Amino acid sequence: MGRYRDQTLGIRLTVDEKEKILAHMKKAGFRNISDFFIYCTCNCRAFNFDLIPLLAVKNEMSRIGSNINQIAKVANTSKSIYRNDVFRLEQEVDELREIVHKNFMTIKDAKENGLHED
Repeated sequence: MGRYRDQTLGIRLTVDEKEKILAHMKKAGFRNISDFFIYCTCNCRAFNFDLIPLLAVKNEMSRIGSNINQIAKVANTSKSIYRNDVFRLEQEVDELREIVHKNFMTIKDAKENGLHED
């Protein structure tokens, strides 16, 4: 049963955006843009995650990397390292693990609560 569509919706795109949309449309097996847009907007859910916490992961990893380099330099120079340095590094890795776990759980919860569909 066909639908009578009497409403229009215009959008502006760059050439690149249009090419990407048309490529996705063809890859998904749609023959016209209207059916593709209607399917995508009515059957798919959009999601938006705050990626700022991932910057904390990046910064923490950078800090840990610097500390590892400092410990390696001392170990290579003096052929020994201090237990306190290793302990501090273990603590930093644990903090990073917590940050990653927290962000992973946020994404997992979003998927389970229907905020994202594959």
